[in-house]
Amino acid sequence: MRDRLSALRPHAQASIVEVNDGITAAAGVAEGFVSAGASARTLLLAGTAVILAGGSAVAGVRYSEVRTEWEVNRALLEEERASIEADPAGELEELVGIYEAKGLNPRLARQVAEALTERDPVAAHADAELRLETMEPKSAAVPAAVTAGFCYGIGAAVPLAAMSWLPANDRLAVTFVIVLVALGLTGWFAAWLTGLPALRLIRRNVVLGGTVMAASILIGLALH
Repeated sequence: MRDRLSALRPHAQASIVEVNDGITAAAGVAEGFVSAGASARTLLLAGTAVILAGGSAVAGVRYSEVRTEWEVNRALLEEERASIEADPAGELEELVGIYEAKGLNPRLARQVAEALTERDPVAAHADAELRLETMEPKSAAVPAAVTAGFCYGIGAAVPLAAMSWLPANDRLAVTFVIVLVALGLTGWFAAWLTGLPALRLIRRNVVLGGTVMAASILIGLALH
C-alpha cells in the first residue's frame, strides 16, 4: 500500500498544480469580467471558453511532456542495449564500477553486477546507470493528458460556479474569498504530498491567486 501511494504521489502533485492553474485562471477572468459589468450570459460564455481552451492547452502540454519523456527513455534503453550487445564484458565491468562507487567492496560489487546482468542486463544498467527503475507504457500519455485537462476544469469550475450561483451584488467579494480558501486547501494538500512546510505553500498560493484577481478587478473597473 505504501509503495502504491509513493508511485501515485508524483501524479497527484502534477494534478494539484493543474487544479491551481484552473482556479487562478478562471478566477482572474471571472473577476475581471464581472468588475467590467459583464452580463451573466457573457460570464458563462467566458467561463466555458476558459475551461475548454485552458483545459485543452494543459492536456496538450501534458501529453507532449509524457510522450517526450517516454521517447527519450526509450532511446536511452535502446542505446544501452546496443552497447551491451557490442561489448558485454566492458558493460559488465562498467556496472561493477558503478556499484563499487556506491560503496560496495569489489567482490560484492561484482557478485551483484553479475547476478543482475544474468537476470536482465538492460534493466540492470537502466537502474544503476540511467537511474530508470520503471518505464511508463507508450499509451500513458493519453490518460495523463485527460487527467490534466480534467483537473484544470475542476479548478476552473470553482470560481465560475461561485459567480453563477451568488447574487450579483456579492459576486466579487464572496468569490474572492472562496477562491482564496480553495487555493489554501490545494496548498495544504500539496504540502502533505511533498512534505514541504504547509504555511509556505498556502501563503504562496493565496498571495499569487489574490494578486491575479486584484489585477483583473482593477483592469475590469478601468474598462467599465
